[in-house]
Amino acid sequence: MIIEVLMGDEPVRFRVRRGDEGLEMARLDAEGNAETINIDWRTPEPGVYSLLIDGRSYDVHVDEDARDPEQLEVHLLSRALTLRASDARKRRTSRDSDGPDGPVQVTAPMPGRVVKLLAPEGTAVTRGDGMIVLEAMKMENELKAPRDGVVASVRVEEGQGVEGGALLATIE
Repeated sequence: MIIEVLMGDEPVRFRVRRGDEGLEMARLDAEGNAETINIDWRTPEPGVYSLLIDGRSYDVHVDEDARDPEQLEVHLLSRALTLRASDARKRRTSRDSDGPDGPVQVTAPMPGRVVKLLAPEGTAVTRGDGMIVLEAMKMENELKAPRDGVVASVRVEEGQGVEGGALLATIE
């Protein structure tokens, strides 16, 4: 399968297929030539991917933009990339449903420091509302509500440092 992604304003094409050792992925040049790499991957939780590429392990955190479901922010190592799928029908996301009926956890997509709590406990939120501002790598990232509900608990305070994947809040 060929996937075209906008990285900033630049379209980039990838060839992706299942191989004997997991996923085979290659970035294609203008002539369609590329070197294939094998990727073994797991999804320990929604929005978090653990990749094994050429014997090296990487954690990738993916955030969707609630206002634009075709846009993703991908955090890898110390970089944050904004990606846009050119064909959203080829990409399956949590936007395909209204989400679970039970509590939803809001977790830190990367290590950082809580700058501001926008939605304290008891606040009614709508999908896409800002909940927490997290500073990482000198950039402020607004974490958004993944679905409608009420903030049942907030597990952090302003100024607190957090690890990637840490539980920040719960929505019911």
